[in-house]
Amino acid sequence: MKKKSSAKPGTESCIQTDVDMSLGDGQPCPACLGILQHHLDRPFLAKIKEYVTEAEYEFKSFLCSLTVPVCVLIRERAILVHLRDKFKSVYESVTESDIARVKDVWKWTAGPLLGDSLGVAFDQKSNFDIAITFNYPRTFKECEMFLDYQPEVFKRRKFKRGQGELFNRANVGKALKDMSDQKLRRSFQVPPTIPKVACECETICCTREPLYIAGRYNKYNRLLSQTPWFVDGVRKSESSVEEKICDHLKKYFKHSDSKFSASGREDVDVLMLGTGRPFVVELLDPHKVTFSKTEVSNIQKEINAASSYVQVRDLQIVTKEATSNLKEGEMEKTKTYSALCWSAAVMPPEKLKEISAMKNVVLQQKTPIRVLHRRPLATRERTVYTMSAERIDDEHFKLNLETQAGTYIKEFVHGDFGRTTPNMNTLTGMECDILQLDVLSVLLDWPKPIEDS
Repeated sequence: MKKKSSAKPGTESCIQTDVDMSLGDGQPCPACLGILQHHLDRPFLAKIKEYVTEAEYEFKSFLCSLTVPVCVLIRERAILVHLRDKFKSVYESVTESDIARVKDVWKWTAGPLLGDSLGVAFDQKSNFDIAITFNYPRTFKECEMFLDYQPEVFKRRKFKRGQGELFNRANVGKALKDMSDQKLRRSFQVPPTIPKVACECETICCTREPLYIAGRYNKYNRLLSQTPWFVDGVRKSESSVEEKICDHLKKYFKHSDSKFSASGREDVDVLMLGTGRPFVVELLDPHKVTFSKTEVSNIQKEINAASSYVQVRDLQIVTKEATSNLKEGEMEKTKTYSALCWSAAVMPPEKLKEISAMKNVVLQQKTPIRVLHRRPLATRERTVYTMSAERIDDEHFKLNLETQAGTYIKEFVHGDFGRTTPNMNTLTGMECDILQLDVLSVLLDWPKPIEDS
């Protein structure tokens, strides 16, 4: 076996391979197509170890997953039918589920041997996977019988590579389950013919389950979006909160990609103050996963030193299960805001006092005009729990609010052409607008605070 190409940096570690097609002393096995003959020896296992080592993953255990040609399912069934014919008293009650699959036999044999070679445990519950894919050139030809047997499932159509597989384990397995032994004998050779060529090892891939890192961020710039902002393919902001955090994580965790999620989002022109907004980053296929609290703290310090616009606190590695806290109780949590507002006339002191006394004001908010292009039209009920209004000058006042999450604050102030009711125009009896908005707090007790963060 020789290496064709190595994985590109920053992608999952896959290695394309091909095999020497000479069959050696014997022909390929009609059941395993040579998988158990040619891919359980020490040279092949040594190649796997070499590929895993070159991929530079950090792991304490591993599992193996095999993808074998789907026609192996047919051959396994054909051999069972042949055994039923020859040894009826022994195999009459035996089903496919009673027979060890080729890929399972390979894993039972190769797993412990690889574990000894790699110096770690072979564990089928591991989060690090060595995936091996085998290819057999006559797979499609051997599965063609299903086009006539179940044309409603295996429709005759033009099939293009890269658009998925016409024959897969799910539909072939179901078809075989529904097919009688007699029908199989008429459609397929029983016992199966000895193949002229053996299976090829097509790819070896190393992948790891995602790692999750959470924290809270503050945003101190009114030109910075939370995530990369593109309109019709044109970038609208130079950077984003996501990039200013994730770009630093990349060089430490060496993941292939990442997904950034936060507990809500502020508009580009809105600051995120106070203790910050909770967020979590899903790191896909990370190569390095073991970090001490001190090391994570140092990554946080590096993020904070790189930009005064984005600051992070409480950075920590969390479990997948813990990330559900970010979305659970989405509508129950509260947020506090400070808004700089304008009024068309001087706001009387008694009106400011009246506004400040209001509690639990229930709003009916139609989807704002400014977000109709990306959110469905709906009317949402939201509650403003408390308000306080403070005069700044004859035309300006500051409005502090505690609201239900998901409340559109800008629209509550200017009314959005009557799409939010009540609003500050109807509550004060004069035209109002919002000039500046800050988020003061997101009242979600997650992730846990870290001292000296």
